Amino acid sequence: MGRDRHGHGQREGGPLNDELDTLFATPPTAFIEERKRIVAALKAAGRKDEAKTVEKIPRPSLAVWTVNRIAQLDPELVRQLGVITDRLQGATGAEYAAAAAEHRQTLAALRRRAAEVLGAAGQEAGLNLVQRVIANLRAATGSAETRATLERGRLERDVEEQDVASLFGAAVAEGAAAPAARGKPAAVKDTKAAAQADAKSAAEAKAQERARAKEIAALEREVKRLRDLAIAARKDADRAERAVAAAQEALATAERRLTEDREAADAADQAVAQAERELRRLSDE
Repeated sequence: MGRDRHGHGQREGGPLNDELDTLFATPPTAFIEERKRIVAALKAAGRKDEAKTVEKIPRPSLAVWTVNRIAQLDPELVRQLGVITDRLQGATGAEYAAAAAEHRQTLAALRRRAAEVLGAAGQEAGLNLVQRVIANLRAATGSAETRATLERGRLERDVEEQDVASLFGAAVAEGAAAPAARGKPAAVKDTKAAAQADAKSAAEAKAQERARAKEIAALEREVKRLRDLAIAARKDADRAERAVAAAQEALATAERRLTEDREAADAADQAVAQAERELRRLSDE
């Protein structure tokens, strides 16, 4: 069984692999408790070496957790980033321009995916956080070692800055030396195109963030408007219920009085009839 750069077994299946998938899918706020649970279960099963391995896994940052969730939920998109990265490192001219355009599209899709993952976890998808997620994704594709860890959703910490440079460093260095050797400006143009592509990606991300902020603000205003309408409607309903209750009480009172008046009238009629009978009896005598 091979091992990755962090010393974790790379087998594709088995109980430990399942437990690790669960652990790396756990949000940072619950990570420590989940790790304790897994370690305790492994120890109880007599798997002490595996328990020690899991015990050493650090709690990831929110950005790293988001990267791992993207790799778990959308592995094809992460693999696509690796494929395009390889194309960029070896492409020139029109081929490079086409790869750079596809690269920007993939990064845009990854930004959207990051926002979805964070939103589903109840986290705000701020521009800085999303950019850190993208930086980790780009950096982790810079070598076969980190890429394998990324694609399995097992990054443990933010990738070092020097790993970011390795993503395009070799290609840029080779391109800078090529004009002197061949007398052709293609590599310089490619390097400039890469810088322009990165600048465009950053601008697109900022524009998306501004659009999202405007959309959120508009929705918040709409929610407030609807909430105010609901409150007003509830007050009107309460007033109407009180009015109905008062009317029902008044009706009940009126019905009681009507019943009493009818009973009194009936009693008076009976008394009159009795008096008339008595009068006729006396008159007959």
